Amino acid sequence: MSFLTEFSHLIYELPHSSIATRYTPRYRTDMTENSKAEKNISPSTEQAEQHDTASQGPTLFIRMDRIGDLVLTLPADSLCSVSDDSSSVVSPVDWWIAPNLGFIADHSVPRRRVREIKLKIDRREFKQLLRELKARSYQTAVVFHAPWWVSPLLWLARIPNRVGVKSQWHSFLFLNKSVRQKRSLAEMSEFAYNMRLVEEGLGRTPESSEYKPLTLAVNPTWQAETLGDHELEKNRYSVVHPGMGGSAQNWPTSHYITWLQEASRSEKIVITGTATDQAQLEPIREALAGVKNVTWLDGKLSGPQLLHVLEGARCILAPSTGVAHLAASLKRPVIGLYSRVRVQSPKRWAPQGEKVHVLVPEGEFVEKKPGKGNPGDQMDQISIDAVRALWK
Repeated sequence: MSFLTEFSHLIYELPHSSIATRYTPRYRTDMTENSKAEKNISPSTEQAEQHDTASQGPTLFIRMDRIGDLVLTLPADSLCSVSDDSSSVVSPVDWWIAPNLGFIADHSVPRRRVREIKLKIDRREFKQLLRELKARSYQTAVVFHAPWWVSPLLWLARIPNRVGVKSQWHSFLFLNKSVRQKRSLAEMSEFAYNMRLVEEGLGRTPESSEYKPLTLAVNPTWQAETLGDHELEKNRYSVVHPGMGGSAQNWPTSHYITWLQEASRSEKIVITGTATDQAQLEPIREALAGVKNVTWLDGKLSGPQLLHVLEGARCILAPSTGVAHLAASLKRPVIGLYSRVRVQSPKRWAPQGEKVHVLVPEGEFVEKKPGKGNPGDQMDQISIDAVRALWK
């Protein structure tokens, strides 16, 4: 039986079910290495919960997708926070995020209280989450991006204010404060779209001039250990991240090879990547065989260690991917490579930061998706000279 079929039975069954199961918080506010949920509430969590109790009730924000999307969404809780300056203050908002991304919240300023939720769950897990939502007594939930089952879950939990983008079928059925946003038009940044969603959904006055992007910070002692393990000196190397998940166009492999050969003559270059990037990395690895001053760290870094390496870099070159967003949030110089396809444009997806520069092929933005013969598929027009001019 599919989960969708099972849900039709849950509609009738769950409101009459017992919710006496003791609720054990699994939200994290510690600076742990990666993705390990805490079983106890820390003093900082208790402080944030006391703030919740004193206000109109706790709030839940939900963004369950990729690194860049989460980086551009986390600052939205500043619209509900008592402070956005001190790292000793935890945001009063609870977050549900995708698995393995807790390290971002752990290193954010202020630190966020997060729970990593699987994208696919079974009936038993659905019931458990429902019990926990009811026990927490949320007054507001904002869905930025989540699997379809999250919307009916919030409805069944009887959360009074259920905010989200009015688009897919479940948003019409289960959200009572939906906001219409045409994000595919790329009229503003994803960051601004997220802030506007909270403002409009909660009836707040728009304060675009006050929007502040995410700030990440690393522990200097732990960073020194990571850099030492890989024979790196802070500000004495740069990072190139050639891989990406395929959600946008990338620079040609031949361009990466040419640039890496040139850049490695004057400074150490660190190449980062994940297991899913290997198809893009292997041709580069073969072409750079024997080239000195290149350190390969693809697949060798945890989330926190990646932040350590990015924060210590002099400059970072990357396509439209999460690494560029992390580096910008660490206040490092970033060169981003973007296509002319409108939904992928830097106007919507560029990293937020004062030291960010983006390069785009010449010409007007196009509506079509990239493909053979499509004018949007012209990333080779971003020249080595353009990168060199920003690299200095």
